[in-house]
Amino acid sequence: AASMLACAEAGADAVDVAIDAMSGTTSQPSMGAVVGALQNTPLDTGLDPMKINQINEYWEMCREVYGPFESGQKSGSADVYYHEMPGGQYTNLLFQSTQLGLAGQWPAIKKAYAAANRLLGDIVKVTPSSKVAGD
Repeated sequence: AASMLACAEAGADAVDVAIDAMSGTTSQPSMGAVVGALQNTPLDTGLDPMKINQINEYWEMCREVYGPFESGQKSGSADVYYHEMPGGQYTNLLFQSTQLGLAGQWPAIKKAYAAANRLLGDIVKVTPSSKVAGD
């Protein structure tokens, strides 16, 4: 959330956040955290934290339903600066490797992604180009 707060303080018109239940790891920072941090400041969003919480409760229930399809990732990692894998690609590839019985080889898979990316000329990592390096 700190990066989004810094963007707001630098004059950004909008910042990218996710509803709390869907935020974190490779997703955007928590909307509730950003709104709460800016409340009663010159950058107050005007959004009602209680209404955000009501929406969040719905998404928490939805996330439970889809839990079996999550990648299993528990936290973020600074090694993104080495492999440069986008968040969606990261969780997708982690899930695929786990399903294929390769979870124990995840560090080698990330290194292979980085090598493929360099081989392809360090391409811009947005869909679909990230898929070229990852798949």
